[in-house]
Amino acid sequence: MSDEPNRRLVVLDPAWGGSVGHHHDLNLQLQLELSRAQWQVEVWADQAAAELALPWLRPHLHGCGYLDPRHWCDAAGSMHLARRLAEQLELCIGQPMQPVAAWLMHTALPFQLLGLARMLYKQPAAKVLISLMFAPGETLGLAAVGDDAAIANSRQALAALAEACRSQGHQLWIGLPSRQQLELWAPLINAAGLPAAELHPAVVGAGGAPVPSPKGAPKLLLHWGDRKQAKGWHHSLVAVDQLLDQGVPNELRGHGWLFHVNCHEPLPASERQLLERAERQLIGFQLLREAVPHKQMLMRLAGCSVALLPYCPEAYSERSSGMLWSYASARRAVGLPGAVGGIAGGWLEREAKELGLIWLSAEDSKNNNWPELLTRVLNQSSQGLQSPPGKNREYTDLILGGSFGEYISQVLRETPDPQKRS
Repeated sequence: MSDEPNRRLVVLDPAWGGSVGHHHDLNLQLQLELSRAQWQVEVWADQAAAELALPWLRPHLHGCGYLDPRHWCDAAGSMHLARRLAEQLELCIGQPMQPVAAWLMHTALPFQLLGLARMLYKQPAAKVLISLMFAPGETLGLAAVGDDAAIANSRQALAALAEACRSQGHQLWIGLPSRQQLELWAPLINAAGLPAAELHPAVVGAGGAPVPSPKGAPKLLLHWGDRKQAKGWHHSLVAVDQLLDQGVPNELRGHGWLFHVNCHEPLPASERQLLERAERQLIGFQLLREAVPHKQMLMRLAGCSVALLPYCPEAYSERSSGMLWSYASARRAVGLPGAVGGIAGGWLEREAKELGLIWLSAEDSKNNNWPELLTRVLNQSSQGLQSPPGKNREYTDLILGGSFGEYISQVLRETPDPQKRS
């Protein structure tokens, strides 16, 4: 339980605009866990989230989420967006309400951090918790990340946070959900004179919640999510086409196939026809074309012996993946090894290996035989050739073994209350 009951905690999530994506699942988790700890929780989100009609949701914000990424890499554009966010936050705070004892921002972009800093500079001392999932050079574009201008904006945002906390007496905590992100942010955090960041559970997929043991034939995951090319959409379709054209390899027979797609726009006719043909001709092919609740997603992923995750290694060179965390967490929850077929390089390969997953890379991602790669991954998995379980057990247990909400509740208990300082 928190040190005082019913203290007001505000989650700032300008990018939350609906039920699709990890923001929705994460904010539900935070509200549940922090309310249990006797915090009076509310989440400030985009106006588009109003349709969710949640009593603790405050859809006050607009135009401060995932906008044109060019603004994130341009100093003037970033300042413009930060000012817009700060002004909207101040309008919300301007209403006569109970003082805020703690602020929490997760999955924050540099301009959002800068907007938060501008707002904090005018607020009384409080606990401030920030979780950084994106790398400091993130642009969310298809090109390689590590953009110098975006990193410069991150430096500026951290410097502004440091000044706001020193000026107003805020107690700041910064956390990250992967070792690589911690390494990327550490020099910037240190240069700003801020307390060192720490690792915390993955914000997507993890949680340590019970998952029922999978029933029926094991499956092979071909795709989960929307049609983003950086997430390997084209490669997943090629894999389906190859299975239809070449036939299912003997080693893969007896396995089912899981293909999930959930996007706002209808599938192009050619893609829809390919997947419908696979439904008719491939034994055990399951096509899901709707949103799947988080718990049901984990149940389905837990039944997949192998996951095909042919993400673009350039776009994901420093970018984390909720799908990887979700798959690893689901398999861990049922006590089964996880195995991934992907493309060499980038955050995905490194994180998969550090979490103890089997990983095999495509030899030629442009002309790869995906069924053959899945066969090799499955053979390795069946032979138990995974990473030594003890090598990174502590890291795996931290990232996948508990929920982000529970961890934040613990951090709040352990963070000194700046309003009680002598």
